[in-house]
Amino acid sequence: MISPLSGKALGAAAVSGVRLLGEGGRLLLEASVLPAKAPSLSIGELVSARVAERLDNGQFAALIKNGLFTLNLPKGMQLNGEALTLRVASLSPKLTFALVEQAADSEVPNGSADVSLSPASRYLTDLLHSAKSAPTQAGLQLDASRQDPADVAAALKQGADKSGLFYESHVKAWVDGRLSLESLKDEPQARLGQSLDSAQTTPSPHGKAALAELGNLVQRQLDTLENHQLQLQGWAWPGQPLQLSIQQDETREREAGGAEAVAAWSTRLALELPVLGGLSARIRIVGGTVQLSFATEEAATEQLIRDHARRLEEGLGAAGLNLATLSVSHDEAAS
Repeated sequence: MISPLSGKALGAAAVSGVRLLGEGGRLLLEASVLPAKAPSLSIGELVSARVAERLDNGQFAALIKNGLFTLNLPKGMQLNGEALTLRVASLSPKLTFALVEQAADSEVPNGSADVSLSPASRYLTDLLHSAKSAPTQAGLQLDASRQDPADVAAALKQGADKSGLFYESHVKAWVDGRLSLESLKDEPQARLGQSLDSAQTTPSPHGKAALAELGNLVQRQLDTLENHQLQLQGWAWPGQPLQLSIQQDETREREAGGAEAVAAWSTRLALELPVLGGLSARIRIVGGTVQLSFATEEAATEQLIRDHARRLEEGLGAAGLNLATLSVSHDEAAS
């Protein structure tokens, strides 16, 4: 894992130049800047890289596992084409990739050629670079302490639906006549697109902010595709931060007595409560069956959940859900 280095530029000693070392004569590329949220990498792993931009300082930006990395090139060495195959050579103290091969059209007699970038590549690179300056988004705005559970559920659905993460699928739904234009205009991309159009005629700080916000949104879309997980954050109620992740399990299961396999969904909710302390809940739903597990920082909170387990089971039953398993554990690192 390389997440401890995420979003940081490496020191001068770490980027003193990319070296051509003796391991099979392969070029070793050292990373100078990592994405804000670096993907998981392991030594020896083969990864595909797409050149996004050649920089003036002998570096180039490349998309690796949906993360934008800045890599160094040795003097006199340039790349032609956009596709590279790299092998992770080291993670510490420097993240280093070994160049395995380039696209066929990148081989030139003198080993040097210019990078040819498509307009789409340039645009995506600008977006991902601008995302680093985007402020944290407000996200979900709930008031679960006062709202009816049905209203909370509706607000969660609305928050996910209008997050912008599914914009392209919603555009297709509009083209197919399954979604209204007014609903599509409620998406963040539509609002940000108007701000960017205005900024082209009258440059302003609002245009830069809109570009940064759009870049942040595109990065979140890439993360969702990479991890197959929808992550939302916001407020459970005023002053109470909320983190929520939703994903569909890779395998399908049969309910008790069921003949056909159904999709299984998992949701993880993390809260830091003022009285109960850190608390995380993992809910796994297979059809109408629920598997529920809690992890608490405080032993007293663990006991409180156990004491009210019967009420929880009855509440789920009233909602038409069968509680198959319930586990509660005390873990000081629950949150």
